[in-house]
Amino acid sequence: VLGRPYWEVFPKNHGPLASCLHAVEKAEEEEEEEEEEEVRLPGGEVFLSRSRAVLDEAGRYRCSRHDLTDITALDHARQRLERLNRLFRTISLGNQALVRAEDEATLAQDFCDVLVKNGGYRMAWIGLAMSDEGRSILPLGAQGIGMEVLRGLGLTWADDERGQAPSGTCIRTGQPVLRHNLPEEIPAAYKEITRDLGVRESLSLPLIVEDRAIVMLTVSAASHDLLGDDEIKTLTEMAGDLAYGIRQLRVRAERLGALEKLDQSLDHAVTAIAATVEMRDPYTAGHQRRVAELACAIAREMGLPEDLVQGLRMAGTVHDIGKIHVPAEILSSPAKLTEAEFEIIKTHPRAGHEILKGIDFSWPVAEIVLQHHEKLDGSGYPQGLKADAILLEARILAVADVVEAMASHRPYRPGFGVFPALQEISRNKGRLYDKAAVGACLRLFLEGSYSL
Repeated sequence: VLGRPYWEVFPKNHGPLASCLHAVEKAEEEEEEEEEEEVRLPGGEVFLSRSRAVLDEAGRYRCSRHDLTDITALDHARQRLERLNRLFRTISLGNQALVRAEDEATLAQDFCDVLVKNGGYRMAWIGLAMSDEGRSILPLGAQGIGMEVLRGLGLTWADDERGQAPSGTCIRTGQPVLRHNLPEEIPAAYKEITRDLGVRESLSLPLIVEDRAIVMLTVSAASHDLLGDDEIKTLTEMAGDLAYGIRQLRVRAERLGALEKLDQSLDHAVTAIAATVEMRDPYTAGHQRRVAELACAIAREMGLPEDLVQGLRMAGTVHDIGKIHVPAEILSSPAKLTEAEFEIIKTHPRAGHEILKGIDFSWPVAEIVLQHHEKLDGSGYPQGLKADAILLEARILAVADVVEAMASHRPYRPGFGVFPALQEISRNKGRLYDKAAVGACLRLFLEGSYSL
């Protein structure tokens, strides 16, 4: 710098002299003071400048002293450390998005949010390669650009001019695509939007799912030097994590679909079994279905979880399946049952349990069926269980069964109606029937306009 004018070495209004002049301004009020600041030169060098104005006895400026220490390497190391911290934070937040994700679109959007808001990139978007005639790319998530804007660009991974964009090339080849001077290396159709967004470079990474690149992640930066080796390595790792997350979501969706089909098949089978019982006992046709519906309504009124309600519905639908072992002439007899006939009827809970216990339900259906005629005071059958020894579902089913049975017609008697049935359970709540279940049942009929 020897022999060169000061303003050629240091930027305008910046540098040691600026610090010195600031010290002169302060000298009127304060003692001589050293100013310290960092000076960045146009060539990229960074100096730590310590400047002191030397004043005479009258407090006037005599000269200045400047000590400059080259901290360029230290500054680069500090910037790299900040960049690594940013990248590690981005990876951490990306992993959190993976753990929380419930579907592909949510995962894609959360990932893009993390990359732009925490990663420091200008734009990020994730696209799904479609298998339609135009080989279009469907945006799944985006940040820094609107989803509608992306959809309107007509993005494609076809081997034509528009498909030469980084995103299309990435999907088509299954390889990362890095563009350091994006406005000059992009198809003409996309140049205007690139300028409007202010992006200068981009990195598109393939997400290998089901052994091929069907999803793509594009990250764009506003400068030429942000996507360096560290960023590329980190983003490649994140793309691999994202691909894994999408694969897991698809596997889970397939499993849930299979389970749903299995549940439907089990539902149909149980309904068919219930219909078989009703064919032998036409007078109680619909009884199991109505009891199941009332039991579920009671459980929901009690605020019980939906999973328990579903198990209760399954048990209620087949709670009298054991009657298939009871002779048809007893079931349809118009005369009052003899004591011996009633003893035969009382075998149906255990018979139902024997039929159902070998089926792998997700709920204790067989036990609920076995206990649905038990009473809190131990006077029920077939085991004479008391209070909490009876499953909650069975206690609810018992209330629904009594109400429906009393309200409906039987071969040997007319129906009593709903209100006598409600009086029966109200009179015996806490002694024969569960208090909470009875209370919920009464609210349904008296306040909620429930009807059988």
